[in-house]
Amino acid sequence: MAQYELELIDYWFILKKRKYLILFAAGLVLLFTFAFSTFLQPAPLYETFARVKFDRSSTVAQQLLESLTVSSPNDLASQTEFIRSFPVMERVGQQLNLIQADATPEIRKSAPYLSAIYDLSQQVKAAREADTNIIKITTSGENPEFIAELANATAEAYRLENIATRNRLVTESRRFVEDQLGILERKLTDAENALLRFKEREGQVFLADEAKAALDAYTKLEGELDSLLRVKEETKRQIEMLKAPDGSGIAGERIFTEEPLAHLGVLNSKLMDLIQERATALLNYLPEHPQVQELTRKIANVKREMLGELQSKMNTLVLRETALKEQIGQYRSRYLAFPKAAIILSRLERDVKVNSDLYSALKVKHQELLIKSAERIEEVTIITPATTPAVPVNAPNNSLNLMVGSLMGVFLGIVLAFARESFDTSIGTIEGVEDFLKVPVLGVIPQFDDKELIEVAKAALPPNTSRETVESLSRLICLVDPKSVLSESLRSLRTNIQFASMDRRVKSILFTSAGLGEGKSTSIVNLAITLAQEGQRVLLVDADLRRPIVHQRLGLEREPGLTDALLGTVPWSRAVRSATDLMLGKIGLDRVVNSPGLDNLSIMTSGSATANPSECLNLNKIKNLIAEMQEQYDLVLFDTPPILPVTDAVAISSRVDGTILVYQVGRIGRNALRRAKFLLDHAQANILGVVLTNVRAEVTPESVYYRYDYR
Repeated sequence: MAQYELELIDYWFILKKRKYLILFAAGLVLLFTFAFSTFLQPAPLYETFARVKFDRSSTVAQQLLESLTVSSPNDLASQTEFIRSFPVMERVGQQLNLIQADATPEIRKSAPYLSAIYDLSQQVKAAREADTNIIKITTSGENPEFIAELANATAEAYRLENIATRNRLVTESRRFVEDQLGILERKLTDAENALLRFKEREGQVFLADEAKAALDAYTKLEGELDSLLRVKEETKRQIEMLKAPDGSGIAGERIFTEEPLAHLGVLNSKLMDLIQERATALLNYLPEHPQVQELTRKIANVKREMLGELQSKMNTLVLRETALKEQIGQYRSRYLAFPKAAIILSRLERDVKVNSDLYSALKVKHQELLIKSAERIEEVTIITPATTPAVPVNAPNNSLNLMVGSLMGVFLGIVLAFARESFDTSIGTIEGVEDFLKVPVLGVIPQFDDKELIEVAKAALPPNTSRETVESLSRLICLVDPKSVLSESLRSLRTNIQFASMDRRVKSILFTSAGLGEGKSTSIVNLAITLAQEGQRVLLVDADLRRPIVHQRLGLEREPGLTDALLGTVPWSRAVRSATDLMLGKIGLDRVVNSPGLDNLSIMTSGSATANPSECLNLNKIKNLIAEMQEQYDLVLFDTPPILPVTDAVAISSRVDGTILVYQVGRIGRNALRRAKFLLDHAQANILGVVLTNVRAEVTPESVYYRYDYR
């Protein structure tokens, strides 16, 4: 791009100049957007949600203990992870009949079973809503009916699993009491049967009041000792369970206690919650994860505290056992003298009474646990069930996509346009050419359409004119359409050349260009016609001995011409063609007659082909020939080959009065143009100026005024 300061109108010209690039980029992006929205769009993905409310329920003792801890094990973050845990997802799979309901432990450990549960968990997400105690369970998938069922099944499974977890202590207590009731019932029956058989065998046994009182006290102490030994054995088993390492054969990490409101019962409930939370975390993390390690540490702390409580309890039980045994020993020494039958009867009655009292107490405890089981602790409430979604969440918005695609395409096109302009090393404005070459711009030839020129020529020529002739004469725009923009631009070039040569008389002008195909021959032929129509005697010389084109444009024979004159085979005056030759050629009589001033035009074609054109252009011969031509004509125009491929134009430029450099805007880079100018300056050529060809309106707005004048 030329190094000059850009104004706002210059940016507009650049956009107009690269409008096809912008339209292509916008169309390409728009096409890709349409194809993606129509054919490459992924399968529709639906999403729905259910909402549950979590209210933590705990006793006064549990609340007091949890208030002393740093964080609660039942916080909502843990609950959101628990929703996607294995127990909940297993319940969901069973509810939806995706996995076997009564699976064996081997099946539950199999890869297909675990994979089915894992796939379900991947379709479920849970998150807390703001700062509330409401959890939103979101499910997504391609089947809208299934994900609605999945969301509702997950909410229900979470509710049931929470109930089972929070009521597990009551359930385990009830089962323990039911097992003990069966054992005590058998013991009571055996004791009653033994007492009945003794009475049937021994009859009635009578004791004195003192002996009876002693036996009653002895029986009571033995009952207390039996109860204490049972509690001591249970405490010992609890200590062994807590001391056992993870994964051992002992029943588990939790213990059972009949004192849920005591400190040990609160610690046991807290231990159950921590174990459940760690099991949930292990579904998503490895045992080495910090969160799992923290839960393990808390479990160890609770166990240590429970062991301290149990050890204190064990010490108390041992002291009480020693005291009871001493008292029993004292009473035993007192009633050894009593009859043996009385002692046996007393023992049998004591066994019946102890078992009966224990059985009655356990029956009462069993009824309490049944009531607690009926009054289940429910912390989860489903407040919003999921509904079947109607519209997928990834439904494409074609209108928005196309609009955004259009904007992005236009933006990309503008970026590419300015990038293309920045990489363009040619000179695109009149000011840029003049600043770069330090010579004036003498003429501006607007851009034209070949097909349009052919149609104009076809309309101006006779109907039976051959296509070859029409195409050849279409470039003689000054003859075919003298009122066109091109014709006006050529007349403007003629005027500017006359003004440029006012300080010295210019009788010979050479036209050349830096590269091929820049419109040099078309410009010089039409300029010669306009000069002749003005009344000047003009000689047009085709000095391009390699690729001559003037004779084709004017419909003349190539031989004889300049080559023959330089070689001396014919005098140069005999190689000159006149208006008569034009009448006999492709232009025709009517066109020559109807175009006044053509009799002032003479043409010298390139002449015979030669193997070495450079030798023909002998400087002395050219100098003498040009001098003779200038004596007979007002102006001699030389059409020469490009400068950079060959040196013919440079050699002739020093022998003529002036040189005009033809430059097609945007065709070659500035370095090539600079090199051509340097070669002409080095040959001491008189460069009159530059003629710009193929100029679009966005580069030179002056052509807009021409269209206005000749509309």
